[in-house]
Amino acid sequence: SFHLSRQTGAVTRTIERGTRGIQFILNSMVFNVVPTALEIGLVAYILGTRLGPEFAALTVGTIGAYGAFTLAVTQWRTQFRREMN
Repeated sequence: SFHLSRQTGAVTRTIERGTRGIQFILNSMVFNVVPTALEIGLVAYILGTRLGPEFAALTVGTIGAYGAFTLAVTQWRTQFRREMN
């Protein structure tokens, strides 16, 4: 009776969901974020050495502005989705 009423599968399910979440974050970092940051850094370095630091700053600033805009619009849209659910 005691063992039948226990929810031992809930702990396993929670640990597995956490493991999948960590795996997703690590995969995203290794295969998306880090290579993109490295590429932006290399391009900014090449532009800075060949054409001057203002071109490197413009490139990094443009990408930063795009990222900030994308994040702001995503958060704005998310509030509507939450209200609909």
